[in-house]
Amino acid sequence: MEKIHSKATELVLAAVGCAADSDNPKTWDYGWCLKSYRHSPTAAISSPNGPVRLSTEGVANLEELHATLVKQSQVRDHWDQEELWGYLATLIASVFRLESREEKARDFLARIIHTRPSLVIFPVSNIAWDGDPVRIGKKSVIGRLDEDFVCVIRQLGGRALNHADLATEYINNLKHREPRVGFAALVPGQRSKARSQAARNFQVLVDLTMMLVTNKNDRNLWSLRGDTNRPGVRGITLDRKAVEEGLRESGDHVELYSNPLIVDSLGRDGSVTWLGENPIPLSELLGDDKLGNAVETCLTMENTFLRRLHVAARWFADSYWASESDDAALAAGVALDALLGSKSALPGRAMKERYALLERDPQLRPERAKEHEEIYAVRSVVAHGGEVRKLNEGNFLREMQDSITWTAWRLLDAYSTFSVSGEKEFESLFEDLRWGIREWPAN
Repeated sequence: MEKIHSKATELVLAAVGCAADSDNPKTWDYGWCLKSYRHSPTAAISSPNGPVRLSTEGVANLEELHATLVKQSQVRDHWDQEELWGYLATLIASVFRLESREEKARDFLARIIHTRPSLVIFPVSNIAWDGDPVRIGKKSVIGRLDEDFVCVIRQLGGRALNHADLATEYINNLKHREPRVGFAALVPGQRSKARSQAARNFQVLVDLTMMLVTNKNDRNLWSLRGDTNRPGVRGITLDRKAVEEGLRESGDHVELYSNPLIVDSLGRDGSVTWLGENPIPLSELLGDDKLGNAVETCLTMENTFLRRLHVAARWFADSYWASESDDAALAAGVALDALLGSKSALPGRAMKERYALLERDPQLRPERAKEHEEIYAVRSVVAHGGEVRKLNEGNFLREMQDSITWTAWRLLDAYSTFSVSGEKEFESLFEDLRWGIREWPAN
């Protein structure tokens, strides 16, 4: 990377030589990602000592600088490419005001080229947490935002250890109402990429947990409630309990329920629809050793086989948090495909066979095959715009979701029993089970 570092430094200095003070006080650093803006005569870069502009040659230097850097995988992986334009532009404007330009240019570029993992902390909504914070996955912590949370963050090392004081200050200055549950992660990305990576890590944790919970009914975890109470980054996703408490004090809690007027054959109805649910008891769910260990395995073991569970969990979450049964059924079907499918599309018959072969007891496999037939039939009808009465009969949708949970656990069993970690091993496993070369242990 030294050659790239030196080349980038030369381009920065060349651009600095084409810089000048700008008369335009309305700078737009992010706008430099737009070709039309950076080539316009009004394009300006902010700096502590006033706006800066670049000549046509200077813009060309900046464009070559950006192209040189984004060719490097470690830059692409760590920075949002659009956002990077603004940082490179402000780097040029900063160096323009300095005397030791080459030294500062190299120093600033080193921060972009040679990055360390970023620490990201944010409060989360619609999550209940009791007890101590927990370190989960490779570099993540979840729990109530307090001193104990900061202590566990320190264990992540790197910036989490070196800047624990900033974490404490951040938590103490949070304006969100109690209860405050938070998530922290060390991620490879920088700035906006770090934020999105950490938010994604949180969502994967929640989605995997919800998919793998086997006794959802017993825990009052009901689907088809819509995404009003879906866990997310607080402030982007509302924490319903906190908002309810705040509005109740002012008498405005009516804003949280719907009270339509309905005049029908039975007369007048003015019933209230309330979409508030109890927060997801994440600490309680992860406290189950079997479930907690399974989620930990999915988060820490990096292989293409377990990636199936990550993808399936995203679609399972879309099914679980849907408000309409047909949307939920379609997402559930995609989740099952993600668990069982292949890069080359498989016919329904092959998918049914794979589903059945995951059953330990050969005597029960015909029943499993029939289950998959019903699920696949419903998914196909919904996907093609049809209406399915079965979705409104009994608990068929929950049975579909339970089938995904069952399949996910069977794949985890395959991972531990047959040491399956890649796609070729996954394909071979079904062939061997089909011909009796390998069999599931009796217990």
